[in-house]
Amino acid sequence: MKSLIILLFLLIAQLAQAQNVVGGDIHKVKSKKSVSFIAKIDTLQATKEGIYLNEYVVNISHDRIRELNGKTVQIKGRVTIIKAIKPYDGGEVEQGRMVDTKYIDSPEITVLKN
Repeated sequence: MKSLIILLFLLIAQLAQAQNVVGGDIHKVKSKKSVSFIAKIDTLQATKEGIYLNEYVVNISHDRIRELNGKTVQIKGRVTIIKAIKPYDGGEVEQGRMVDTKYIDSPEITVLKN
């Protein structure tokens, strides 16, 4: 009986871990690529995740975006690629983007003199 309870506990733990992977970051691919580029901040490019700059979604808070609005900055950081969703011919609608998205999660931001 004791071994049955232990086996059941291990099975539940394994299923919970598998569900985490399927529902979580299965489409996320961390890249070894670091990027550095110069861009001008414009609040019109802001999204819920940060701001679009040079083909990247840079993770910056909205307060920081407003503070940097109109300024030229240098962005440095490691790229994470989120794979695009596959459109379904029926079934449930999945949220996400239709193309791969390149994110910079923890950017180093340097304000440049204009």
